Amino acid sequence: MKNFLPISVAVLAVCVVILFVLQFKNNGSSSNSLGVNTKDSSGFRPLRVAYVDLDSIQEKFVYYKSKMIEFEKKKELADRDLNSAYQQIQNEGKAFQQRGNSITQAEGEAFQRDYTRKMQNLEEQKRIFEGQIQEEGIRTMDDLRKRMNDFLLDFNKKEKYSYIFSYSSGLNVMFYKDTTYNITNQVAAGLNDAYNKSKK
Repeated sequence: MKNFLPISVAVLAVCVVILFVLQFKNNGSSSNSLGVNTKDSSGFRPLRVAYVDLDSIQEKFVYYKSKMIEFEKKKELADRDLNSAYQQIQNEGKAFQQRGNSITQAEGEAFQRDYTRKMQNLEEQKRIFEGQIQEEGIRTMDDLRKRMNDFLLDFNKKEKYSYIFSYSSGLNVMFYKDTTYNITNQVAAGLNDAYNKSKK
């Protein structure tokens, strides 16, 4: 969920500036209980703010959890394959060394070239795998962000929040949060429902 963090910081900073501007601009005019007037096409309405706990979304959103399990399985499989290939190269080296004094200089140099080439190939395979996992992770995070954005747009047609913030324990920009405005469970349930429907 780290990809969410820079976006959250930017959105939060903009929102704080807007709230301060609106607060001081409307100081002295009629306002709601928060001291801020927000005007839309239907007139004045109270400012409504909610937040989604991203740490809890990771625990509760079935799609995210299934993707993390997939990643872990792929990583374990790749690690096993790479370790097996590395062990095979090491065993070949030990078997070659056991020949001792019978190894000619030409054989030793040829083995060293072959050993170096195999190790370089192994390192390249590792880099390729790590790149693939990283790309897949980015695609998954983009998909997760899109699913959340699409859901929240639809969700907010009824709820009419002015702002919905994201919160994560890894980024403490929200100094205080009243759990009354925590809509994480509703969002997680809605995301899971939409995900289950998409699978059908």
